[in-house]
Amino acid sequence: MAVAPVDFPPPVDAQKEFIKRGLDGEDELIEVGVAIVGGGTAGLACANRLLQLLGDDPELMEGLGEVPVAVIEKAKTCGGHNLSGAVMRPKPLEKLFPDMSREEWREEGFAFGEVEKEAVYLIPTSKRSIKIPPPPPFKNHGNEVVSVSAMARFQQAKAEEGGAYILTETAASQLIVEDGQVKGVRSGDKGRGKDGEPLSNFEPGTDIKARATVLAEGCWGHLTGPAIAEFDLAVDREPQT
Repeated sequence: MAVAPVDFPPPVDAQKEFIKRGLDGEDELIEVGVAIVGGGTAGLACANRLLQLLGDDPELMEGLGEVPVAVIEKAKTCGGHNLSGAVMRPKPLEKLFPDMSREEWREEGFAFGEVEKEAVYLIPTSKRSIKIPPPPPFKNHGNEVVSVSAMARFQQAKAEEGGAYILTETAASQLIVEDGQVKGVRSGDKGRGKDGEPLSNFEPGTDIKARATVLAEGCWGHLTGPAIAEFDLAVDREPQT
């Protein structure tokens, strides 16, 4: 009989564990305009596009306060937990940074050239392979080969130039919900030992109050999953992949 880890989930009530009911007092929190959880390529694309739009509306930018856009990333630098390479469709990045050419992407060090040849092989045995026409999802001719980690670091620099505040080495441990609305996130404690005991450098977490909160931690992150359940976001929807 096969035994799979998925058959033995940890006894965690995700909504109770990862959703905080209500904000701390005004003198015990940080206020930002928009909080983006996750400093990967998606979260940073969101930050950069938002800053571009706010640049066209100075009044709205000013109304979001001293920190109009904050990106909360648990790694030491954005892209620190993005280890894979990728083959990327160029159009979204061309739209996000229209003044940059693909050659400039390569000069920045996150792109390495476009796919010119491609092939798909079936390997039925260790000594035999069969070349087949690439199925539509496998067709990458003209797409760009990139380092996801390097692209995130590039996007981080662009976001900081545009006025974003990047909170690295900061985990968003809980989603803050009050009166049926998301009010921000709480950062995790720092300086705890392996058994959870406070160390000499202990710093408690802080509520980060935001007018809007964007979860860019993956399709089933530890905050995204409870948020989907809390607000019934999966009803009549296809599962995320």
